[in-house]
Amino acid sequence: MTLDLMCNFRKCRRSLTSQAWVTTCSHAFCVEHGKREFKRNAENSLTCPACGTELRDKFDVIQADLKPCETFKSIVLAGMKPDMIMDIAMRAMSFWSYQVEQETLYQENLAKHSREKLECLEEINTLNVQKLKAELETCKRKIVSLQTEFNKKRKQAEELTARLEVQTRKIQKLSFQLDAQKRKDIRSNFEDNHSNQEKCMDISDLVGKRTTSEAFVFKPMKENDKPHRMCSPKTPVFDFRHRNKHPSVFQFRPVPS
Repeated sequence: MTLDLMCNFRKCRRSLTSQAWVTTCSHAFCVEHGKREFKRNAENSLTCPACGTELRDKFDVIQADLKPCETFKSIVLAGMKPDMIMDIAMRAMSFWSYQVEQETLYQENLAKHSREKLECLEEINTLNVQKLKAELETCKRKIVSLQTEFNKKRKQAEELTARLEVQTRKIQKLSFQLDAQKRKDIRSNFEDNHSNQEKCMDISDLVGKRTTSEAFVFKPMKENDKPHRMCSPKTPVFDFRHRNKHPSVFQFRPVPS
């Protein structure tokens, strides 16, 4: 398994497969960030975006072809002495080793940060689980308390329902008795009024309707006058027309003075 170079620009981390900008400080950048960062100015001074090293020389930063053709590979080191070729190869291997080491450190740092984040999340999760367990226990106790209270209230409701039924039956019984007594009183009053209708008449209405100057004059009734039977419940009736026949009856009528 071959490893690819990664862009060393901060937060880029793009894989470098065909073209790359490389520096003498052993850093590599993608084409996009290399073109943007390595535009030479009038002073001919550049700075590495990764480590801040000044790149003054012309060959301190170049754009390298990571997939050269066979002709380039056969001619690039041709004519050089073996010690020069080995020196170039050793420097190339050193550049690659540095990139691998930097990538390893980056991945280890990333893994460490991930582990710390995971541990933090596990602690938060543990605290949340403990909190939820405590709330669950509280809810269970509350449910038991509410169930007990419910059973108590239901028992009280059943007792009150039974008492209500008893009182309802008593009220119905008393209502029947009251209706019977009312019918009895009405029948008794009707019989009493019917028996006393011909004996007397109440004169309170006549007394209330008369004027202040109006007085009662008691005169014997004539033969052609219609009788006005007026009496008190405790006063006997007197009729002057039949004094001889009925000496205990006296009839009178009020006339204006």
